[in-house]
Amino acid sequence: MKSVTFITGHYYPSKRRAGFHNLADAALRLGYHVNFVTTGYSLLSYLRNDYRIHSAGIRQNHNRVVTVREHLDSYVYFTLWHPMTLLLPALNRASMHWMDAYGQGNLGELLPIVQQTDIFVFESGPGLFLFKRFQQENPTARMVYRVSDDIRILGSTHPRLVELEREIVADFDYISVPSSVMLHMFPGVSVTLDRHGLDKQAYDACTESPYSAGTRNAVFVGTGYMDADFLRAAASAHPQCLFHIIGPMNDELHMGNVRFLGEMPFRMTLPYVKFADVGLGIRTFRKGYASTLTDSLKIIQYRYCGLPIVSPDFLDLHREGVFYYTPGDAPSCAAAMEQALRHGRHAEYAAEVRSWDDVARALLA
Repeated sequence: MKSVTFITGHYYPSKRRAGFHNLADAALRLGYHVNFVTTGYSLLSYLRNDYRIHSAGIRQNHNRVVTVREHLDSYVYFTLWHPMTLLLPALNRASMHWMDAYGQGNLGELLPIVQQTDIFVFESGPGLFLFKRFQQENPTARMVYRVSDDIRILGSTHPRLVELEREIVADFDYISVPSSVMLHMFPGVSVTLDRHGLDKQAYDACTESPYSAGTRNAVFVGTGYMDADFLRAAASAHPQCLFHIIGPMNDELHMGNVRFLGEMPFRMTLPYVKFADVGLGIRTFRKGYASTLTDSLKIIQYRYCGLPIVSPDFLDLHREGVFYYTPGDAPSCAAAMEQALRHGRHAEYAAEVRSWDDVARALLA
């Protein structure tokens, strides 16, 4: 059995699901032994109250292999520190070479995993500092870079990580990006567009709606940066529609038709998306991030369920069935919501969506 090791900032048993969780599950279904290695996690994570520190069982997973299920192992690479911005430019400059020391010490129980891996899949993040060490320990392994984020615009990125990415990117065997706007990130290097996939079987198996019969429902799923101004305007203009907000956001609106449901396990979110009338892509503007949202996992989920989408006009989703509003303009928020509700669901939108198995095959082939 071949083995694949995912090097990511995510923790496999976490309630928060990301693309790397889905790729790991897909690789398992395709017959690989999967190692899910969490990096960028250290004592500094506790000082910063990183959300991962609250994940059940993570301390028992520090620097040891924990079998999640057959052929799927989790390993949390826990260190005294990890590469991250030191905020002050002078401190960042002074620590440039120090960053390269991450991962160069004793790897402990991680070393046998590295030496026995057939394919490494690196996420964009501090785990890239392990690239050269892993390549040294296992020079025949296939090296894949799945660029989930543009690290040049992430607030947590140390400038040495940006340099390192430029130095090593040409040494990867395969570079994959989830959004078309990321295809030109690395001039002169071959990059392939592999949009996020979807666990289609999970959606297809979902048969019970969480909504009351005869109601109209809009849903937002995310971890933050939701446009509360849109929500206030749209909910006020459409009191007959219920707005369901899934994610770690607090209810600051206190409106009768807006329901903040909090964080929930991924599979519990599925019926809220599948049986909604409108998918809300209502993100606030963040410089540098906007273009990467055009093919986000949220958009893929909405499309597979055939939902019309409401989106701010600084995003161009290049799709039919998307209705745009101008942030801060209450009438345009109300109008976009009205158009989406009138448009209704269109099952043919699902044709653009690939399964995570398809995406994993491309990365691991």
